[in-house]
Amino acid sequence: MDIIEQYGEQKKNMVYMAKPVYGGWVTFTAHMALKYDYDLYKIGKRTEKNMRDYGYGVQYQNLCITDIVKLPNLFITAIDKHYYEYLEHFPEGTTIVIHDPTELKAKDSPILKYKDKLRFITIRETVQEFLRKGYNIKSTFKIHPFYSYERGDACEDIKCVSISRIDFDKNTDILLKANMKLPKELQIALFGAENRLYVHHKLQQLNIGEHWKGKFKKSYPLVHEDKDILRGAKYMIDMSTIKNDGGGTQYTFLEAIYNGCVLILNEDWVKKGTTFIDGINCISVKGEDDIVKILTEDKDHSKIIIESQKLLKRHIDVLW
Repeated sequence: MDIIEQYGEQKKNMVYMAKPVYGGWVTFTAHMALKYDYDLYKIGKRTEKNMRDYGYGVQYQNLCITDIVKLPNLFITAIDKHYYEYLEHFPEGTTIVIHDPTELKAKDSPILKYKDKLRFITIRETVQEFLRKGYNIKSTFKIHPFYSYERGDACEDIKCVSISRIDFDKNTDILLKANMKLPKELQIALFGAENRLYVHHKLQQLNIGEHWKGKFKKSYPLVHEDKDILRGAKYMIDMSTIKNDGGGTQYTFLEAIYNGCVLILNEDWVKKGTTFIDGINCISVKGEDDIVKILTEDKDHSKIIIESQKLLKRHIDVLW
């Protein structure tokens, strides 16, 4: 009996309405498709019969908007400005996921125009509160769903890894500053899609070329040169900060926990919620000096790993 039969949930028809091909929106959509066997669509100029590769072992179909809106139980997994024009066509009761506050930063966002006909889901309580206070939008809070994929062969030469995007809100510059103070064998290996403006203006002088390994394949497990980059690492570090957000989970966190890594997180993120507790299920840091201290110590963090695994179980069991 699969998870849909077990819970008797009506199958969702997911629509990815955004340009990014990397990052949390993409990962969320992939976990939804893999975990629950939900179908995935994108809006195209015409309806196609063939399936296309989305990444992570997921396929999608291009449909024209008139065919998409005929589907039952529509579920918009993500949306950006390139697709706002299509919102007027969706039926009342369509579900939309809001991942972080930046999606509503424009006061005249078309999402707000249709807030009375859309059903909102948020994936962190801070985002839920932001929608309620800032826009009087009621939303349902649901934790990230996690698909338990098959792990790969360990990449044994990496002690600490970063798998988030190379971007302003990820504070990649802090990681590079830490690397400048660390011996080569303890330096953080950086993977992920890059914001080229951020790289050009802020990271070139920090020798990013020596530490950034490039994008990893859009597959599970996350591999580089056919080795699982999380499986062998002791630490996974993510220094994310987002205004009016934080405290909860991101997929970089969950994937790291799944592979037995100790999480090193930005103190500003940890303090915005109750999900993560410094010294219990993660290690929180303020800046590069804290990072250097953690990575040069030889401590047993097995208790932190055990506690973080308890947190992950909820995400594996959750039904969307």
